[in-house]
Amino acid sequence: MIPRRCDAGDLELGGGLEVLLDAVLEPIAPGDEVEVSVASRAVALELPGWARRRGHQVIGEGSEGTGPARRWLVRLRRGAISRVLAPPLPPAGPPPPLRRGQLRVANWREGLGPAPTVADPTAGFAPLGAVPEAGAPAYDWALNRRDQVWADDLGSLIAGAAAAQWDATRDIPWQEAGPLPDLLERAVCQVVTFLAQNEYAAYYVPARFMPIVNPQFPEVLMWLASHAYDEARHIEVFTKRALVNGGRAYAFAAAERSLHSLLQEPDFSASALLLNVLGEGSFIDLLEFVAAHAPDAATATAARLAVRDELRHVRFGVSHVARLLARDPTARDRLVAAVEARAARLVELTGLAPEVTEALTIMAAGSAQPAQIAEGAAAVRDLMRRMAERRVARLREAGFDEGTARRISDLHTPNLM
Repeated sequence: MIPRRCDAGDLELGGGLEVLLDAVLEPIAPGDEVEVSVASRAVALELPGWARRRGHQVIGEGSEGTGPARRWLVRLRRGAISRVLAPPLPPAGPPPPLRRGQLRVANWREGLGPAPTVADPTAGFAPLGAVPEAGAPAYDWALNRRDQVWADDLGSLIAGAAAAQWDATRDIPWQEAGPLPDLLERAVCQVVTFLAQNEYAAYYVPARFMPIVNPQFPEVLMWLASHAYDEARHIEVFTKRALVNGGRAYAFAAAERSLHSLLQEPDFSASALLLNVLGEGSFIDLLEFVAAHAPDAATATAARLAVRDELRHVRFGVSHVARLLARDPTARDRLVAAVEARAARLVELTGLAPEVTEALTIMAAGSAQPAQIAEGAAAVRDLMRRMAERRVARLREAGFDEGTARRISDLHTPNLM
């Protein structure tokens, strides 16, 4: 057998030779041999001791050349001992495809296979494609089944989230936030404060699931992180709009009771239905209303940018629930029960806070003139009708039959989120 050849130049042990030898020996099979060329007899004499400590064996020595050009040759046989408590790395597979020069999350599993149906509940933080070493601490993940957390368009949703980022400082025309008449400013301040109050729950719900999702589903973790970051930006932008002209508004206890009930739901899929499909779905309609009737460019821009994010969140919820129901029709009863349980906890809520309804009416009216107020009130009634119709449509898209979709929509909290 002709051994591999490794020219070590002038390297010595302690000066980098051990790094080179480990790199050469690690990928070859036990029993394979490497002939190492070193610059001095002293280094050659040190190699047997180094090899024993590493589990290898020196099986021959020699030299070549004469005078200053003389080199010392040491023949090493690779031992069976591994420096890493893991099986050997598998051979490289086909690389994931690039799309227009880009490597996308939607394609990075090609060559590796799909996400596991059931992930090891004790798995650690091994990146996709990595071979985990034994001896790591055992974890205790709660969400280990793919169907508990997956959506078939996760890759495109993550790419969309990365591509559509905006900045609540630079991308809002804050200089155009006013001045407004006092009546309009108070209305806008109350509406955006209501939005910010609800966005806190939309932030905490995805964030609270991140610590219990198995890391073998990195796409889900990336999605939840992007979702939470979107909501943090919504809290920022709507809080800024409330404060930009020095105004103040109320955070209502009824809204708190509704939002608190979202945090009480322990099931990932039920949370996706309650928050993404129902709550954020309704908020898309509300934000579109705000963008259409905002009396200033800053408020309108903030609402339009938030809609872009909420569309992704709703898309995840619809996709996840539809996938779950297609694979497990019995999940329907569990999801409906979660909606009913939340509604039972909120039975004392009879409608949206009157102050919010009034603020929306004034925004749509644009003034305190009776004729405009009547038009504003009609616009708000039309908003509520449109919300109900679109909730049913989203629920139907998520896989519920017409009757169940209408029942779920009717049970949705009057707080909207």
